[in-house]
Amino acid sequence: MDDRLSLVPELAHELRDALSPIRAAIDLLRLRNFDTEVSRRMAEKVDRALDAALAAVDAFAAADQCESGTLTVEVAPISLDQVVEAARTALAPRLAERSQRVEFAHSTPVVEAMADAGKSMRVVSAMLEQASAVAPPRSAIAVRAAAGDSSPEIRMRFAIETPDSAGESWFQSYGTRARCSRMALRTARQVMALQHGSLDLILRSPDVGELVAAFAPVAAAGVYASAGGAQPAAANEESPAVSGRGPAPTRILIVEDSTEVRVIYREALAALGYSVTEAGNAEEALRTTVEATPDVALIDIHLPGMNGYRLAQALKARKRSGMRLVMLSGMTLDDTTLRLSRTAGFDDCIDKAAGPRALHALLQAQSASHGAAAFRY
Repeated sequence: MDDRLSLVPELAHELRDALSPIRAAIDLLRLRNFDTEVSRRMAEKVDRALDAALAAVDAFAAADQCESGTLTVEVAPISLDQVVEAARTALAPRLAERSQRVEFAHSTPVVEAMADAGKSMRVVSAMLEQASAVAPPRSAIAVRAAAGDSSPEIRMRFAIETPDSAGESWFQSYGTRARCSRMALRTARQVMALQHGSLDLILRSPDVGELVAAFAPVAAAGVYASAGGAQPAAANEESPAVSGRGPAPTRILIVEDSTEVRVIYREALAALGYSVTEAGNAEEALRTTVEATPDVALIDIHLPGMNGYRLAQALKARKRSGMRLVMLSGMTLDDTTLRLSRTAGFDDCIDKAAGPRALHALLQAQSASHGAAAFRY
């Protein structure tokens, strides 16, 4: 069986393993007559199970792109300190669960590399997740960005609770990854190779390991002109991480053909204080927005008739329309999906499975910063 076909049974196993607690939680809720305290604890269990399942899907989707040769990177000069900070912030709750801390001091001068910022953050997150998984609770994970002898690098040193568990086997299977990690180290190594870098494990002693990600220096930008798969970012293109929009909006239009999804999002967003209207298809959405322009349109892609991409283009074409367009995706947010979304005019993108809280978090972040990070996923 080749590597790509072997992804199917591995993914099936991980999904069944991740989702099985949900059935047990539902059974317990019924047996306890939906007791309030039991319901709270089971909701947390279901949340964790869904997070693990979605992480498995994302990890195997990235692995499939690697095996099929469809994974691409958009390289530009990036700050390795910022990449580490982004990964550390994203994983703070996971580290807190194990009472672990990341020891990281910003480099002086700033260390830059030629890489894809988003994918590099996922690589560093995968490194940090693996370090956290094997390190004992209440331990420190030391991270530093440095110029290196020949290339800029990120080094991550950690204690190993069970020495026999560490080794090159971490890179041999897509299923060998920390629980809830959205990228296996095997995929992370392939991403680094695509960026003309590398990812390796160094065992300093039986109980101390160090993951080292080496990046292409900024001076090597010219090598990408002829490299397959790696594309330099356009110099004059506005960064997708910056937007100049105003405070968080309160009026939301949900465009979704599934009544169940609409109802869940409507009730949850209304409970969070938003004013919500609905449309079951693109044509209804166009009529609704003529009558009253919402601040945000949350749009599913797979709509009957006119799809979500065409609806976004139509809404953006209205010169008086200042609404923010957020794609509600039921598909893995891979490079192709995000590229199509940007081309269609979407400002942001969220995973449908992440639920209404993902949209709420995005809008809160926009309000706090007076600008939003576009295409968060």
